[in-house]
Amino acid sequence: MPRVVPDQRTKFETDELFKKLSQEMDVKYTGYKDRPVEERKRRFAEDLQQGISTITFIATGTNLNLQFFSNGLAEDSKPEDVRPPPDRVDFDREPNRVHLTATFIMNGVCVRWVGWMDLETLNGKAQLLFDEEQAKIEDELMRRMLKETQERVRLFEENQRRWQQDQMQTQQQSV
Repeated sequence: MPRVVPDQRTKFETDELFKKLSQEMDVKYTGYKDRPVEERKRRFAEDLQQGISTITFIATGTNLNLQFFSNGLAEDSKPEDVRPPPDRVDFDREPNRVHLTATFIMNGVCVRWVGWMDLETLNGKAQLLFDEEQAKIEDELMRRMLKETQERVRLFEENQRRWQQDQMQTQQQSV
């Protein structure tokens, strides 16, 4: 099953949700909402150090569980040893703010979440951008998968025809 739609860019540019989310909007950290503010701040920073966070676009209510890694993790890596790269989670660019970048597939479209969060208020600004580079990779994977599926169907149909012919010959010989 393909993970992306055939024309990702068009969907990104015409879909109402993507149109809204592609504009810079207010966002907030929505993890541990039932905990005291100081604990939420600490957990937000800990989550970011582990490369994850739950952030919501306030105007649309779009809640995202983001991962700030550029690709999969090595099988032998331990969770406590893994840190997201600085181009994904940057605590150093501005005081009291963290700049974040996450890539993922949303509604069949490769996107990049780009924004910043205030470490005191746990609010910030962010937007979704179309991820052209990842879209090309996913399009190629989709084409390959479709080609393989078509080949399997062709082989199946060919085997079915042979089986049916063999059955007919067997029936004719037994008569």
